[in-house]
Amino acid sequence: MTSANCTYRVGSLLVGRDRWIRSATVGVRRGRIVGLASGRAAGARLERDLGGPALDLGPGLLAPGWVNAHAHLELGALAGRVRARSFGSWIPELMAERAACSRQELREGLRHDADRLLAAGATTVGDNDSLGLSAAVLRRHPLHARVFREALDAGDPARTAQALRRAQPGADGPRLRFGLAPHAPFTVSMGLMQRLARLARRRRLPVSVHYAESRDERQWLLRGTGPLARILGESPRREGLELLDEAGLLGPGTLLVHANLPGPGDPDRIRRSGATVVHCPGSHRWFRRRPFDLEGWLERGVPVALGTDSSASNAGLDMRRELALASAAAPGVDPATLLDCGTRVGAEALGLGRSTGRLEEGRRLDAYVTVASARSRRAACELVVQGQPALAGVFVDGGLEWDDGPQGLAGILRP
Repeated sequence: MTSANCTYRVGSLLVGRDRWIRSATVGVRRGRIVGLASGRAAGARLERDLGGPALDLGPGLLAPGWVNAHAHLELGALAGRVRARSFGSWIPELMAERAACSRQELREGLRHDADRLLAAGATTVGDNDSLGLSAAVLRRHPLHARVFREALDAGDPARTAQALRRAQPGADGPRLRFGLAPHAPFTVSMGLMQRLARLARRRRLPVSVHYAESRDERQWLLRGTGPLARILGESPRREGLELLDEAGLLGPGTLLVHANLPGPGDPDRIRRSGATVVHCPGSHRWFRRRPFDLEGWLERGVPVALGTDSSASNAGLDMRRELALASAAAPGVDPATLLDCGTRVGAEALGLGRSTGRLEEGRRLDAYVTVASARSRRAACELVVQGQPALAGVFVDGGLEWDDGPQGLAGILRP
């Protein structure tokens, strides 16, 4: 159901946090939005001017597709198999369960989790890839993807060269882009971080790094003690953010994932650098961590994107649930701001901000349609952020890529 030119009518359209259109018509040419209209008369003019089929999406809300800024889709096969809730116990259990899976099982789990994200309204994902499986699967998937090639050497110089080779980005595709993922400041040597930083600058690639995720991490980084001391070498006895900054990895193209336990002065340093913090509410809940200071990060002017993390550390891969959890944990944050965190901020952090994250002229029609309708901009933001709405369909590049069977768009589309 795609055409070079077409128009969609819908009950209302949420452009982004600041604009909502009642009785909307959206004109699409080759997957990109070329016109927006409100009301029947203006909609009819847009349909006439653009030509092509005019299709009715029903009375629901057309909203920007979710941008999942951090996932580990390669762990999809591990859903329900890793039960540990403390980070120190979770890691060895995860590694053992992953080693017990064949590569085919891991590929199938990856594809399954990508399908789950799409069916819940995500149209873009930032995926950390440590096994070299993601690109082949996501290159054929409807989702837009930024695949971050993960690298770590555990501070062992003998492993640095191989880790760098495995992190080399591949060739971009129509819906696939690459990035780099130095795993974390406690698992990546300074030498490897510096080489990855140079590669990122040369290729203009975004960087995703786990930062300040757990007490175990900070305990080893600052004092060289705790569970990680048994498996890592000598501690740098410095804050992780200092190490990232020294290596040249802290800047506008950096995604700092988790940020649960920032060091003194870290938020201001991050704001000045232009980096983005990525919060994963479902994973945060899985590990029973203390409340994430979302309001504090936003008040300091730090951009915050949202992600799911993996099926091995989350009860469900659904961005609607992530937004609902974030809203419940930070009731003082306006729903419109949370919508922005789950769409525009993530898109910009992934280097895709010019093409997705909002529904406005010049950007792709990456969107979902809700079954329920909304009567105001605020009601629309509350519906998608707090209501975990049922979806009728999901569009990527202007084409219908997911449909909910009899209740979905296939059953209600009419010329």
